[in-house]
Amino acid sequence: MSQFRYAGYSDGEHEGGLQVKSEVSELPQRAFNTVVHRSRMGLKRVQANAGQLIQIPIAATAAYAFCVYVLGHPYPFLAAVASAVGIGPVADRRLRRAMEIGFGATFGVLVGELLVNVYGTGVWQLTVTLAIGLFIGTMLNSGGIFITQIAVQSVYVVVVPATAATLPFPRTLDALTGSVCAILLALILPRDARKVPRGLAASMLDEISAVLQMMARALQDSDVALAKRALTRARETQDIIDSWGSSLKISREAAKINARGRRHSAEVTRLSRAHTHADRAMRTIRVIARRVVGITEFGVEKPIIAGYVGSLSEGSKKLEVALRRGTDRALAEAALAEAASSLDPRAEASWDIHDESLVLLLRPVAVDLLEACGLTNDAAQSRLPSLSEDTRDTDEPPAE
Repeated sequence: MSQFRYAGYSDGEHEGGLQVKSEVSELPQRAFNTVVHRSRMGLKRVQANAGQLIQIPIAATAAYAFCVYVLGHPYPFLAAVASAVGIGPVADRRLRRAMEIGFGATFGVLVGELLVNVYGTGVWQLTVTLAIGLFIGTMLNSGGIFITQIAVQSVYVVVVPATAATLPFPRTLDALTGSVCAILLALILPRDARKVPRGLAASMLDEISAVLQMMARALQDSDVALAKRALTRARETQDIIDSWGSSLKISREAAKINARGRRHSAEVTRLSRAHTHADRAMRTIRVIARRVVGITEFGVEKPIIAGYVGSLSEGSKKLEVALRRGTDRALAEAALAEAASSLDPRAEASWDIHDESLVLLLRPVAVDLLEACGLTNDAAQSRLPSLSEDTRDTDEPPAE
């Protein structure tokens, strides 16, 4: 008997082996899902930043061509670099940012060229130039971007030898040309303060709707794999919410410096409110997604709760359309209010504590989405079923 016990596997060891094999077999599918999700998120970033990505080569080429054909510089590397960095690859081209980067780069090159003309190039010269550049940059401006540009460009001037030029300080002129190109683009090109926040808001609500729909299907079919994919997708949405918040800061700044932006300030404010509540909703959804994974592992279908989650998904999709188009959110509000009205944790007597807690978690999601539509907290809370004890009629007359 002892030989059989030692030679064989215990039940726990057998189950553990099966679990490991199951996890290994799921790796290709999980890797594929991750690649698909990252590709989808990447395409959304490209779409949101398409304007910036087009402007960078235009500005860099214009600055480079000006230095070559007008100033006669053979290799104006810093002209292209300063313009590209000043514009930036993402849609956050603010005037202050362009000026900080542009003039920081120009000042860094100027400091480097001045010091190189004094004591030449070399190892110790690099150390001294970098230290002096950082000291002067910190004295002039507290912005990290400005100081970093001074450091980077001064190092470049010391390390890379200069080409022959007829004008003094040729690399300073190159950097200044590129910086001016970036600043001109920030001033001249029209920019709708609503465009980028609208797109990112729609992307976030699309992700909320998709995650809720995946959880609804997982609960409907008791699909553990789908529940895990929903959890993974929910965890990878923080980049959108962060980008949305950054775009709102830029839009608020744009609304202050030009008349066109001021006309859009009301919608920017509404989008800012939607951002706050969409962020809260997604944080709660991540908690719910973890619960859904555990519930589906029991192998019991939950069609009623799946219907609740699906209704919230449909309302989120309507809100996504309204935010993308900048139209009235009444349809989304009506759909979400109807979904919220059914979120009663005592609706089914057969529910256990897991079911009830899941419905309770759906309630703040509904409230946050309703507030993203523009409702106050009290108005959103009023759409939920009351959790107070039911009042029961009795045959006894009321006390006088």
